[in-house]
Amino acid sequence: MEENVSPVSITACVEPLPPKEDRPDILALVRHYIRVAEEQINTEHKELSKETEEYLLTHDWNGKEKELEILVKKACILSGEQILKVEDFDLKHKQIKSMGIGKFIEEKLKGFMRNIKNLEKFNLYETVIPEVEKALITMVLKETKGNQIKAAKLLGINRNTLRDKIKKLKISVKEPVAQIRFMRP
Repeated sequence: MEENVSPVSITACVEPLPPKEDRPDILALVRHYIRVAEEQINTEHKELSKETEEYLLTHDWNGKEKELEILVKKACILSGEQILKVEDFDLKHKQIKSMGIGKFIEEKLKGFMRNIKNLEKFNLYETVIPEVEKALITMVLKETKGNQIKAAKLLGINRNTLRDKIKKLKISVKEPVAQIRFMRP
């Protein structure tokens, strides 16, 4: 008796959001994704300004729910403030402005600087940059479930560059399952 094995691809099916008048409460969905960002990527608690709420409600959401989730998570990561503003959601161009990221890194490095400022031979650049890069790549790989092509695209770098950095920084990567094979009787 011969067994036939056929590859079956399984892709995530993301439903588009319904039209404005039929859709669930967008603000409740946005707040849910803010909580998800807090739990999954350890962002600080964020709130929406009234202006941002109005902007999100008037935006024509013809995209998918996953797009909204990614947009909210990016805003939570890149905003240095507790209150998310309209500028944190650049919906018109589908890009997030990174206005708060410099301030965020500066705040995180202040305590570190107090501890090492007395060390004359300490190479701060060679210590900090690889750690920041490793943390960023690890976070993006986790978000993309180990998919290096998606991670490279999200990071804005070439896939081969990402692979070189993974090797250089000794980042552990779990490969995504590309196909699932089922045995047919």
